Amino acid sequence: MTQPLPDVACLRPRQQMAMECAHCARYLGAKGRVLGDVRHLGLPFRLWVCAPDCRTVGSTVPNA
Repeated sequence: MTQPLPDVACLRPRQQMAMECAHCARYLGAKGRVLGDVRHLGLPFRLWVCAPDCRTVGSTVPNA
């Protein structure tokens, strides 16, 4: 069973733009891999992760 994709609304802009891992927020560089495609507010987003074993799931935005 695959894990659900992170909520795009809870990701930081750099995670939404595939500059940082959608799970752990580490810089991706050239080592990223596609996690999946989602739609948010009618717009398509392709989420990327840093490594196949990256398991940190959830928002990286601190709770206000």
